[in-house]
Amino acid sequence: MIKTECYFDFRKINLEDYSEQIKFYEKYRELIEKEDSFIGIKSRQEYIRRTFILHFCGVAYSKAHDYEKSIAIFDKVIDEILKNEKNFNIDLNKEYYYIYSLFEKGKAQYSLKKYHDSELTFRQIMNTGYANYFHTHWYINSRNARLFNNLNSWILILVLILMVVSNHVYSASPLTSFKLSILNFILVIVFFLNPSKRLSEYLAKKNLNKFNRQRESRATSVEYYTEKIGQNSDDYLALLERGISYNLKDDYENSLEDLNKVLEINTNNTEALYYRAIALSSLGKNIEAIDDLSKLINMEESDKAELYNNRGYAYMLLKDYESALRDYNQAIELEPYYALYRFNRAYLFQDNGKNKEAIEDYNLVIKLEPENFVAITNRGEALYAVGEKKLAMDDFKRAKEFDYKEAIDDLEKLNFD
Repeated sequence: MIKTECYFDFRKINLEDYSEQIKFYEKYRELIEKEDSFIGIKSRQEYIRRTFILHFCGVAYSKAHDYEKSIAIFDKVIDEILKNEKNFNIDLNKEYYYIYSLFEKGKAQYSLKKYHDSELTFRQIMNTGYANYFHTHWYINSRNARLFNNLNSWILILVLILMVVSNHVYSASPLTSFKLSILNFILVIVFFLNPSKRLSEYLAKKNLNKFNRQRESRATSVEYYTEKIGQNSDDYLALLERGISYNLKDDYENSLEDLNKVLEINTNNTEALYYRAIALSSLGKNIEAIDDLSKLINMEESDKAELYNNRGYAYMLLKDYESALRDYNQAIELEPYYALYRFNRAYLFQDNGKNKEAIEDYNLVIKLEPENFVAITNRGEALYAVGEKKLAMDDFKRAKEFDYKEAIDDLEKLNFD
């Protein structure tokens, strides 16, 4: 099993120093590549640390153009996340390292011109329901790679052919030559408008809407567990699983009903308490959610960082900012490089006018998750609030590339003079 000390050694390396990350991977190759490197992990903290190392080593190999090695590492990350999905209450629709390991793997496959493979990989992101415009853009590019890569070239070749033809037919038919010249002029304009890019953007937006509609109508495991409960109303595990399934599809009323029944049977069922706390908080019952989370914190030997974070969020919704900050601090102390906890604390700081503190946290979030366009936009707003308008504009422009509406609105409504 990978030693904890490896993680702290890895954290000493700048995340943009790809050559040093590759050296680290080579140094610990035997430990990292062992089949049992994830076996025996009991805490989510240890799981995140190992995933973190592998993910960023995979990125490093991609940056060094060793795409085959990069893909192999991302495959291991994805495989281990799927294996540990239930052990650590991982929601694949929101798990950063799952989504972005798929994303980086797809980009590596695309770079190797394995377009069909990259299309299938990006489709996995689309199927999570997490996909944003940027993911969809890569999916469309993979699906139509040969068309997009050659379309502009074909237009340019046609322009050259028409130029030659119009010159040859001029003496025989000036009118035909003139028409060909007009057509040629139109094609030149089309060429400079970059039709590949525009077609790709149009199809990306169209397909994102399509996948969102599919996600909303996608069947869940609720029906399966309902059938099992119908066959045996005392099926405790089916009731628990249905409660969790309702929770994951944001049906918190039904989730709460099922989980309450589970907890009547077993008051200390940690999964039921965990998901009931989410349901209660989502329904605005944050005091009750805090009670469940506090009970879990006292019971659980692991995963406390996530529990502190969730309780901090509940406190924040109650506007008990002092308690929220205390819990976020606890979560970050346990897992200092888990971006979600930093993001939540940054948001809390920003909501309370402590923009400098918020910027510091957002800086680390963006370093850990370079494509977190929400954090980029929020940092831009915090920078604008402290008078750093040029840096704020840079952030808004960067987030705009992901087609994030709030960043687009900020660019339009804020004064940068």
